[in-house]
Amino acid sequence: MAVRAFLIVEDHDHKSADEKSGSADSHAHEGEHQAESHGAEHVEAHGEHAEVAGDHGHEADFANVAGRKAFYLSSDHLMNHVQDQPYFEIPSGTQYPTHIPIPNPLGYTYEKPMVHAPKGLETFVGPISFQPTKFVVLELIAALIIAAVVIPYARRVKGGDAPKGKFWNMVDSVVCYVKDELAEPAIGKADAKRFLPLLWTIFFFVLILNLLGMIPGLGAATGSISVTAALAMVIFAFVVGAGSKKMGIWGFWKAQVPHMELPSWLSPILIPMIWLIEVFGMFVKHFVLAIRLFANMFAGHLVLAVFVGLIGVFGWVTSVAVGPGMLGVSVLELLVAFIQAYVFTFLSALFIGAAVHPH
Repeated sequence: MAVRAFLIVEDHDHKSADEKSGSADSHAHEGEHQAESHGAEHVEAHGEHAEVAGDHGHEADFANVAGRKAFYLSSDHLMNHVQDQPYFEIPSGTQYPTHIPIPNPLGYTYEKPMVHAPKGLETFVGPISFQPTKFVVLELIAALIIAAVVIPYARRVKGGDAPKGKFWNMVDSVVCYVKDELAEPAIGKADAKRFLPLLWTIFFFVLILNLLGMIPGLGAATGSISVTAALAMVIFAFVVGAGSKKMGIWGFWKAQVPHMELPSWLSPILIPMIWLIEVFGMFVKHFVLAIRLFANMFAGHLVLAVFVGLIGVFGWVTSVAVGPGMLGVSVLELLVAFIQAYVFTFLSALFIGAAVHPH
């Protein structure tokens, strides 16, 4: 009996051990399944976070491109390339270019001008500050270049020496072309000689300003309506002065109406109307003379600024696609620089010729 009891107890112990080991194995398997499911969930969650991070990365890239587009292609940034400023803008490796301020010897600024604009004219007349701007500096540079070229050339011609060398032959050919093809046909050989110094100066001045505008960071002074309007006013003063000198002040303004055989009752009505139209047309012609040069140079440099802005938006890789377009526009602008100098000088000669040889 004791042996049987011992065997029963032993068998019960074996069963208990087997059950415990089975339960332990089941717990282990459950732990493994839980670990695997937890790992899968972790991997899935990590993948979702990676996808979200990737989406945020793409959104950030698009946001950066949109931000650069909003800056480089904005009207303020593009207009800054073609407007006059009291500093020179030098392109740099960053989004914002380097500004080199122009010294102001008198100390007056736009914020603290010497003379304020009259009331009611603030839109058309700004404060007078005598603050040098980059267009003023470019005009001084153009004047110095003209003096450095023309004075030695004039001394050679006055001394009877023929121009020698490629450079002086080029200058001589341009001078002769303005004389033979622009001044004399429009004004006449008898009167053209008096106005040749003006026409030569106008041609070289406009041409050099146009060519200086091709240098990055300088800007085209002829792309400013203030500069072209000042040049047109100079031509207008010469037109009125030349006509008044030849025919007298009253004779010049009277000569704006061509001689017409009209009935006595119609003359008092028609002649004043024609005179107003002719005088108005004279002002309009000089206004268009300023607008023509300004619009052509302004538009060309604005197109170049757009190409540069595209490179700034999409990076230098875009220059592979934009580069040929910029090269083509630059070559076209180089051609326009000579054409506009020719047109401005030729129209100036025509206006002077019409003043000294009315109708």
